[in-house]
Amino acid sequence: MSLNCLRFVVSHSLKKSPHFHLSYLPSSSSSAVSVTMSYSKELAAAKKAASLAARLCQKVQKVLLQSDVQSKNDKSPVTVADYGSQALVSFALQQEFPTDFSLVAEEDSKDLRKDGAQEIVDRITKLVNDSLTSDGSYNVTLSTEDVLKAIDSGRSEGGSQGRHWVLDPIDGTKGFVRGDQYAIALALLDGGKVVLGVLACPNLPLTSISAAGQHSTSNEVGCLFFAEVGGGTYMQPLDGSSAVKVQVTAVENPEDASFFESYEAAHSMHDLSSLIAQKLGVKAPPVRIDSQAKYGALSRGDGAIYLRFPHKGYREKIWDHAAGCIVVTEAGGVVTDAAGKLLDFSMGKYLDLDTGIIVTNQKLMPLLHNAVRESLKEKAASL
Repeated sequence: MSLNCLRFVVSHSLKKSPHFHLSYLPSSSSSAVSVTMSYSKELAAAKKAASLAARLCQKVQKVLLQSDVQSKNDKSPVTVADYGSQALVSFALQQEFPTDFSLVAEEDSKDLRKDGAQEIVDRITKLVNDSLTSDGSYNVTLSTEDVLKAIDSGRSEGGSQGRHWVLDPIDGTKGFVRGDQYAIALALLDGGKVVLGVLACPNLPLTSISAAGQHSTSNEVGCLFFAEVGGGTYMQPLDGSSAVKVQVTAVENPEDASFFESYEAAHSMHDLSSLIAQKLGVKAPPVRIDSQAKYGALSRGDGAIYLRFPHKGYREKIWDHAAGCIVVTEAGGVVTDAAGKLLDFSMGKYLDLDTGIIVTNQKLMPLLHNAVRESLKEKAASL
């Protein structure tokens, strides 16, 4: 076949990665070669890193919940888990991708380098090394300085050029402290686009939470959601057994829909969500849970709608939505801001968006947009 008879369709970042597939596509006038990116190596590394961090967090939370009530006001357990999770993910990813590594993450080591922080740093270092030893894949012992450097690897600003990992080491810290939902949320940006995402949700039941709130009659908890652009969304137990493909709900009638919102009223305006639900005709009460576990639950059809309307002045960070966004969109859902614009992860650490974030399936989105627009007008008029 002559090269003149071939049409090449090349992804924007082909030159940056050796991972791609060639396939011939039929064409009316000629044959075509399609070149599509594969992020299989990156996805495998992300799943492993997030699972490793989830095990560390589970260990810390178990000790926290066994302690007395007074000590639960102590923030050090969640601090240890937060930093430990980031250090583990950063270390594990750098083992796989040692060159051109860029990580946009929530934490840095500034507070850990202050006087009086040595005890917490030692605890974090021990937890990280215990986790690496238990995993068995890494024949290494990290020093405290190694751990602090791994944490500080998350100082990238992100942006539209190149590749950037995006991490929230514990999304939903208040849920973590209460013993409820939290997530380790990891995504990869390539050219400003989210190309893969992983959500490790250690406390999320393997069965639907749509009718039972954030808990389930099943004792089995611990879900890993993962998605690669163009490849769909899958869920598997955190213990690593077989994965199943998931889809958002096909509900078309708002009266049959249920919706998620943030557990904490400080994180989202519950009164506005209630007004939107009322205008839509949603009859079910809201399911309030912490963290991006909401995105995971919605991706498998536990609910139909997720509404997030932070209070005025709050700026959304990319690590709070990057992994969850691709997990839902690859499962057939839609994620936009209140004006209907797709989320733009290419602008650095923050999302530039209108008012809030709304998530649902493709059939319900037009109705939801109308209800959001009417509710925002009504709320503005009442001020």
